[in-house]
Amino acid sequence: MTGSDCRAGEFSLSFLKGHWRLCVKKLCTLLVLILAAYLSGCNLLQKSDLVRKQKQRNAANKYVAGNWIERTEAVREIIRYIGPDKNDLIIGTLMVASADPHIEVRIEAVKGLSRMDIDQTRSMLRRIAREDPGDNVRWRALRELRLLKDPAAADIYIQAMGSSDWLIREEAARGMLSLADEIIRARMIPHIIKALNDPSASVAIAVMRNLKTRDPRLYQAIADRLLSASEYSLLSASLTAINGYRLDDKTNEKVINLLVHGNADIRVLALRVLKSNRSLSIPKKAAPR
Repeated sequence: MTGSDCRAGEFSLSFLKGHWRLCVKKLCTLLVLILAAYLSGCNLLQKSDLVRKQKQRNAANKYVAGNWIERTEAVREIIRYIGPDKNDLIIGTLMVASADPHIEVRIEAVKGLSRMDIDQTRSMLRRIAREDPGDNVRWRALRELRLLKDPAAADIYIQAMGSSDWLIREEAARGMLSLADEIIRARMIPHIIKALNDPSASVAIAVMRNLKTRDPRLYQAIADRLLSASEYSLLSASLTAINGYRLDDKTNEKVINLLVHGNADIRVLALRVLKSNRSLSIPKKAAPR
């Protein structure tokens, strides 16, 4: 090996060592920057959490010291500061507000409890829907339970169907229909029939517009509504609900007569019902052997 070859080899080795040191230095610098960013982020999160908790306390104090308008605002405000944990002050404030003497405050508390959506707050919503003396508060609690699709609210809906307020009965009926199909078939059919026969047309219309479960036990109540209907809303809802059932002769005749109804929407709905009924009436061909 010549002297020039040795010098070239030494230069290459020296270059590689220098390059390696530079890479290690850059990697260490990058790790330091990542660690600094992580620690900075942790500090920001801790600071943000402290600010959130302080705002919770401010809103809770505002509720304690305020008139009913300020208490309503405080309940609306405190719910903005829900965090991933440590929400005991919010829950406690909502619990107190749910028993407030003023209806508007209690309604706002119901909204807040719904937003929390944990077992504890769902239980409180069920209690309010069952026991609150204010019709508007109970109606709101029923609505929130429906939106949460709470299966444990089934008995609450059944109880609410006995209310003298048709708005509460309507919301209870909507709640029943929001439950899982297996719960509806097992427990709710008699109560849905009761709602279909409700003295308030609005309750029956709400049921027929939201009814997804098809069950032979429901047919006659829907057919009776259709046979007695004359105004648009009842005709439209009952035609929608009865579509998919096989019609008896009397109901079939009523639907045929609706093909010349003055409203185009009713004519279209009637035609769909008749087409569905025809497909159900045609016997299925036996499978070839």
